[in-house]
Amino acid sequence: MGQDKEMKRFSGLFGMVARHPRLILALALLLSALAVLLTKEKMRFLTGRDDLMPRNAPFQREYRANRAEFGDKEEIVVVIESSDEAKAAAFGSRLYERLTADRRVFREVFYPAGLPFFRTNGLLFMSLDDLRTLRRNLTLAKPTLKALAAAPSVQTLFTQLTEQIDAYLRQGGGRPESAADLARISFMLDKLGSGIATFGAGGGTSPPSLEAVFLGGNDSALARAGRMQILTVLPVRDAASFVPAEEAIRTVRGEVAKLKALPEFAGVTAGLTGTPVLEFEEMATSQRDIAIATVLSLGLTVVLLLLAFRGFLNVLAAMVSLVVAICLSFGLATLVVGHLNILSMVFAVMLIGIGIEYGIQVVLRYQEELGTGAEPLDAIATGLSRNFWAILMAAATTAAAFFTFVFTDFRGIAELGIIASLGIGVCVLVTFTVLPAMLVLLAKYRRPAKSGRAAAGRSPGGSGTLRRFLFGHPKAVVTITAILCLASLYPLIETRFDYNLLNLQAKGLEPVEYAYKLMRSKENSGYFAVATAGSAAEAQALTRRLEALPAVDHVVSLLSFVPDHQPEKLAELAALRRELADVKPVPYDEDLQVMALPTVFENFRTTVTRLNERLTAERRPEARQVGAFLATLDRFFATLEKEKDKNALGMLRDFQGGMLASLPEQLGQLKESLNARPVTVADIPPQLRERFVGKSGRYLLQIAPREEIFERGPLQRFIEQVRTVVPNVNGEPVMVYESMTIMRNAYLWAFIYAFAAIVAILLLAFRSVTYAAIGLVPLVVGILLMVGGMWLGGISFNSANIIVMPLILGIAVDSGIYIINRFRRENGDAAAVVMSSTGLGVIYNTLTIMASFGALMVAHHRGVFSIGAVMSLGMVACQAAFILVLPAVLSLVGKK
Repeated sequence: MGQDKEMKRFSGLFGMVARHPRLILALALLLSALAVLLTKEKMRFLTGRDDLMPRNAPFQREYRANRAEFGDKEEIVVVIESSDEAKAAAFGSRLYERLTADRRVFREVFYPAGLPFFRTNGLLFMSLDDLRTLRRNLTLAKPTLKALAAAPSVQTLFTQLTEQIDAYLRQGGGRPESAADLARISFMLDKLGSGIATFGAGGGTSPPSLEAVFLGGNDSALARAGRMQILTVLPVRDAASFVPAEEAIRTVRGEVAKLKALPEFAGVTAGLTGTPVLEFEEMATSQRDIAIATVLSLGLTVVLLLLAFRGFLNVLAAMVSLVVAICLSFGLATLVVGHLNILSMVFAVMLIGIGIEYGIQVVLRYQEELGTGAEPLDAIATGLSRNFWAILMAAATTAAAFFTFVFTDFRGIAELGIIASLGIGVCVLVTFTVLPAMLVLLAKYRRPAKSGRAAAGRSPGGSGTLRRFLFGHPKAVVTITAILCLASLYPLIETRFDYNLLNLQAKGLEPVEYAYKLMRSKENSGYFAVATAGSAAEAQALTRRLEALPAVDHVVSLLSFVPDHQPEKLAELAALRRELADVKPVPYDEDLQVMALPTVFENFRTTVTRLNERLTAERRPEARQVGAFLATLDRFFATLEKEKDKNALGMLRDFQGGMLASLPEQLGQLKESLNARPVTVADIPPQLRERFVGKSGRYLLQIAPREEIFERGPLQRFIEQVRTVVPNVNGEPVMVYESMTIMRNAYLWAFIYAFAAIVAILLLAFRSVTYAAIGLVPLVVGILLMVGGMWLGGISFNSANIIVMPLILGIAVDSGIYIINRFRRENGDAAAVVMSSTGLGVIYNTLTIMASFGALMVAHHRGVFSIGAVMSLGMVACQAAFILVLPAVLSLVGKK
């Protein structure tokens, strides 16, 4: 009865809580359980960056129009690489066969190198100069090629060259045809030397290819395209999956791994990239990192609370309240928004920092009152009443900072603003209901405070020297701070926004590495702008104008598959077909006559030495080239001699197999491609036509940049130049540029709106221009010092870490509100306030937020890591502003 009477002393919200703590806690736990179930069943995760952007922006409308016209082009890209083009082609063909058999997860599989169209007409797509060089080289190599076609072996290669050199030496150099004979010999020795050197540089594991030895080197466009081949897959998207293309990605990776494990594909590398793969990796990595960081953050928060509260019961009360706030916030976010995106995924970590802040202030003031001898219920009431307006103001500033996102054009940011603002409201409500209910229920388990015990945090501290050092020189503190802030203006001016989305991904990630490879490949550029034309004539005219731009490398359209200079090229092919008519390849058979090889090699070396001596005596320019080959040959033979008791036989097998095993097949393909006929638009296969001609007949143009355009400078130049020809250009580069620009501007305007809202709240709350201005001191100092720290650390703002700005904005102001509010309402100077429970609360607030976000620095995802790094820098700067700068300013201004 006495307890009921005691409860009736309290009125208002706390009176209700004090009388019914079990009911409030039970309701809170029930609602939390329901919120968790709702979130589990209904919360969706949007993995696409398109889901973040404004739906009605012009570039988005263009994107949707292009998608409707030409279909979904967000494909999984498989990049296949090998020094042996035949192996790369065989790998691609085998993978194509396996993937096309599975229509369950793949809508379309496209392997251009496997199309008969390119096998038949491939040489016509070489430049005329390259084709003439090919004809010249094959003519020079013909005697050797003819012999190798009939008997592809190392013996044949060295014996045939020995015979050619012997014939030249016997017949002398005065004959009319001797110059042509020497040209053939010099060409073959040069190419064979390059092949042997390549083999040796690879440790005996990189045998020279036919292209390197006979066809003029590895630097032709045809050779580069052969060594890096592309296969694309359009996945069936599973809307129920966390990442819609996840099953397709896993299936492709599985098939690639199986093929790479086969001995026949030794030396072939393959990996995946493309928008679906990058999004999958980003979501998987960031989700895993944030899950780890959340657990670590909760653990660090518990440790800090144990240090702050110095007891288990108050930590239990605060953590139960925090968990309830997080559960209810997620449930409310599910009801109101219904999904999270790549930006709002850090919501849980954010709530840990924000949700505990208000509770810390209440619990520390409660402990302070207990230390003065107050009864538990009175102490709880004081902790709530003394912090009520300060917490409301602090929450209002942080919520206002986030809610201003709603007024931006960036959909992902606006949703984050709604979710964060609702979460802050829930945290405040829980602080004034669930937290006091827990404290009331746990009060009876608390040991009575010892009589006369000093209030927690009320004492100025055990060291007057420390107090004088920290707070005894306000003018010096303000002066030094002003100098540091002025020095930080330069980094603020130089601050840039990183447009390169690949910089957010984990280092060394396969899709990122292959994305860069494709960007650097002129033959397989995977990052291009897109334009459309209404007719073939318009497409041709646009292509000419676009390719004249300095920032454009080339344009690919349907017309690109009709080769230019066809009469001249066909004439070259006809001449080459006549030249190689008697080159008739037979199947390769590894007939390595080991016992005969030493003699073959010795005869060859002796003959080359004689040739070198003859050419040197005659002072022929070819002597230097032959001498260089002889040195390379000696190194090769020395390696074989060194390995004769270990792996010499294996090296010879690798050498012969790598160079000659695929020779018959390559010669057959070469001779087949010499039968090319004139190509017209009508000859282009349907698989290509469907990709470049839309449903209504419009032509698609893919515009490849001349330089890497992942960074903002070259990206902006490329887009601006292309827009002088095609104002409505679209494609992935345009999407990235426009979305990043909108995001950057959205945050800038949100910052301005939030700053204005905070100024209004401070003026309304303090009813004093002076104190409103003082309340902005931690904000200004904290942000300037944070930007200076980012500049020193080489950290740029990006689409991930910029979300912490409103949080820093709110925390910098609301922590100042706690200190200023107590400074104005109670006796004591600024130093005493900082060293009171209020000041300690502010310190622990920033430490818990630093721990919450600092835990993100364990992330492999560089975007998530940068959120933790920037927030930690911001909290260190704000901590200095709260502890040192704000008390100095308050001491100089005094109470008014």
